[in-house]
Amino acid sequence: MDATPAPPRGEPPDAARGRGRGRATAGLAALPRLLRGRGLRRLLLVRLLSQSGDGAFQLGLAGLLLFSPERAPTPLAVAGLLALVLLPYTLVGPLVGTLLDRWRRRSVLVGAGALRALAVLATAGVVLAGPAVSEALLVPAVLVVLSVNRLVLAALGAGLPAVVAGRDLVLASAVVPTVGTLALALGAGAGTAVRLGAGGAGADGLVLVLAAALVAASAGAAARLRPAELGGGGSPTSGARTAGGPAAAVRELHDGLRHLAARPAAARAVVALGASRAAYGVLLVLVVVLARTRLAPVDDADAALALTGLVLGGVSVGVAVAVAVTPSAAARWGPRPWGAACLALGALAAAALAAALPVGAVAVAALVGGGALLGLGGQGLKICVDAVVLRAVDEEHRGRVVAVHDAVFNGCFVLGALVAAIVLPLGPSDAAMAGLLLPLAALLVAASALMGGRRHRAPAAGAAPGDAHG
Repeated sequence: MDATPAPPRGEPPDAARGRGRGRATAGLAALPRLLRGRGLRRLLLVRLLSQSGDGAFQLGLAGLLLFSPERAPTPLAVAGLLALVLLPYTLVGPLVGTLLDRWRRRSVLVGAGALRALAVLATAGVVLAGPAVSEALLVPAVLVVLSVNRLVLAALGAGLPAVVAGRDLVLASAVVPTVGTLALALGAGAGTAVRLGAGGAGADGLVLVLAAALVAASAGAAARLRPAELGGGGSPTSGARTAGGPAAAVRELHDGLRHLAARPAAARAVVALGASRAAYGVLLVLVVVLARTRLAPVDDADAALALTGLVLGGVSVGVAVAVAVTPSAAARWGPRPWGAACLALGALAAAALAAALPVGAVAVAALVGGGALLGLGGQGLKICVDAVVLRAVDEEHRGRVVAVHDAVFNGCFVLGALVAAIVLPLGPSDAAMAGLLLPLAALLVAASALMGGRRHRAPAAGAAPGDAHG
């Protein structure tokens, strides 16, 4: 039976005052009121600076690995590096996430931010030292930076309910990641300006120095939060919480997973999100294979790259639409029903792609349109899942559950891409594409049914409209 989630402990003082106002302040219309919260504004500042640093860091790596004359990696090498970057934290992240419950999350943001700034600065030193040194040390340095970054993002996510009222979690889950994405683009733009302005062999190293400065500034902004403002560091719930070490982390993770399993609505939402991310992985591989073998001249890599960018642009449009419409839609119908509708939309897009791609005249338009629908459905679902999980999980387990959620988000994307890369041949036939897309559509339909499973308990009196659907 689905548990009716209680308002999270540590809810902001204005949560009770606004809980009964209903639809008048639902959706994006509530954004001005939401941004009046000092805690949320400070959290947004940390995210802005942190992800601006991420953007500059990623730009510096792109300049080093993709546009440097002395390094011209093969596609297989790039894919291997992506797997190396994504998978290690995906595997160990849930264990590391126990720290988000054992320690105060504000302390995690300060300490991890400072550590990440030092790691980015060390990466800059590796790059500036020259190719002979960087070949051996670059990948370990990048792994440290990105792994610590995932811990920072998980801490920001787990701390969100402490500065946002429960009824505003859908809106906050839409706005905060969007701000982070914009900050990522701003950081990359600043890095581009530094790279073009500096020129020469040391330009990429200077971009990484800029990234280190931004990350250090994010740690300083986190230090301005009150020590207990983001929660974490509560009293132990079991003997495992009183001791450290890997064995204790495993016990704490098991406790967190049992806590999630006891909240079926949240558990089903995480599983449904995994199905959606697998669909994204499949779509990415399908686009790359079709662009390189069927939809652009085989010997014209620039045309294939432009086509891939066009499809990803369609995905971005869908994501933007989801951010605009999901808060209001989830406030009206509830986050779980709207998330289920988003998954059904993704299933429709996959089935339509299976029918349209064999028709050469509309293949490109089908990919762009299908990408937009999957972007809309995927981002709308992600916003709803974030809100459902944050609302359902108790404060003392939230860090572990958010870390598991993060691992599912990244791991299923890699899994979907891997399955598509194995199953889909180069120059795929119409039958091969249908054989990949139609089962994917069926998976998304099943996930939609799982996400929108029936609720068995009535909402508490005075709950916001979205609360009636978990």
